[in-house]
Amino acid sequence: MRTPGFLFLAAAALCCTAPAALRAQDHDPNPQLREVPDDDAADDEREDPAPVTRRRPREAERRDADRAGRPQALRRGAYYASFGVGVGSEAVASLGAPSPWYPSRLRPTVNVGFGAGVGQALRIGFEGFAWFNVTGDGALETVTTAMVGARVYPIPTSGLYLRAAGGFGRYGQDLLDDYCDCSEPIVQDYGLAWAVGGGFEVPAGNGLWIGPSVEMIRMNIDGPDGYRERVLNLGITLTFDGHH
Repeated sequence: MRTPGFLFLAAAALCCTAPAALRAQDHDPNPQLREVPDDDAADDEREDPAPVTRRRPREAERRDADRAGRPQALRRGAYYASFGVGVGSEAVASLGAPSPWYPSRLRPTVNVGFGAGVGQALRIGFEGFAWFNVTGDGALETVTTAMVGARVYPIPTSGLYLRAAGGFGRYGQDLLDDYCDCSEPIVQDYGLAWAVGGGFEVPAGNGLWIGPSVEMIRMNIDGPDGYRERVLNLGITLTFDGHH
């Protein structure tokens, strides 16, 4: 009888094909199903956003760089007063055609000034100058001027200045009297005077400036016995303008 044997073979074939069918179902998942991601894993994989930095406009950065690299202008006050001392080489020559200057004499000098500032590049004011020599016979020989002058600062960020002035001058010899404490003029000549020069000043405190100066003072004495006066002066000047 073949029935039991046939049943046994059919059962064995079913046992062999069932695992293969199950494996085929594992490799062919249902397309309608989606894998739900793990929230914790997604949070770990999400990168933190980069911090947002606000950049300044390029024009502002360029302007700040220019200010940092640009030297600041020196600040000068609205009014000033100055005092200076030095040494001057005085000499005379005849009027008219160019003629040689007589041997010069080195003597002390003083100068004073006061005026106002026009902006940061100009100062205008009144100036006085004196070259003096005490002679052996008790007389005081002087070359003095009273002028209106100007100082021009071509570079306001520095203390360099150019100076020019014009006015009147006097050459005199005055006899000093020790008994009456007075003086009597022996010689006095007047004429037009002018000066040119320059200098350099540096701040020495609140509103205080100090520096060297060099100038040439000229004066012409007209008349039959006219002559020319010249003083080449080198000194140091102290200026106070009250600026803080």
